[in-house]
Amino acid sequence: MSERPDPAERALDDLLQRLKEDSEDAGVVREEVLRLSTPIIRQVIGASFASSGFSEEELFRPGYLGLLNAVYNFDLSRGHSFREYAENLIKGEIRNHIRDRARRTEIPHWMCDLNRQIEVAESRLLRETGRLPSLAELSDTVNITEEGLTEIFKAREALSYVSLDAKQRDRDPVPEIDLSRIRAVRPSSFPIEYRIKLASALERLADLQQYLLHSLFRANE
Repeated sequence: MSERPDPAERALDDLLQRLKEDSEDAGVVREEVLRLSTPIIRQVIGASFASSGFSEEELFRPGYLGLLNAVYNFDLSRGHSFREYAENLIKGEIRNHIRDRARRTEIPHWMCDLNRQIEVAESRLLRETGRLPSLAELSDTVNITEEGLTEIFKAREALSYVSLDAKQRDRDPVPEIDLSRIRAVRPSSFPIEYRIKLASALERLADLQQYLLHSLFRANE
């Protein structure tokens, strides 16, 4: 005997169909879609983030932002069902929240830029020689000492990486990077050592700017 469709699911499908048909009361329909689909948030949290170390209530808030995005931008779902689309956006917002809250080490933006520069150089050498470059070849191309490159490589594993499982996070990589080892191979008008010092100073200013911006928008809380 086949199962009867859930009334809430059937009502949700009907509402989504009305949205596809550009209903004149689209705003009211979206509010009802949001109300009926809110349980998806807790289902996602229970299925994917139960061991994250964060409470359901804390994760519900970023999950709700993901659901809002799904409801008001369902036309961007690219053929996926509403539930699949909503679950993906909910998971994305919750992952970002956990990683923002749990990150134990901050990798400076200039380190990310250096990593991209190294990747570009590696790709170029591969095209030119037909093989992957050695560390010495890569060092010569980007004009950074080999020991400097090894320090940059330490940061790669930790870049934007935080485990979603609370117990696993205790084993997340937290590399100690010796910036003094990142030096130029050859003299240049603006060697890497000076660029790092300047970039670090600019990032400290950016942190101050972000603090001031946050303070402005928290003034009425």
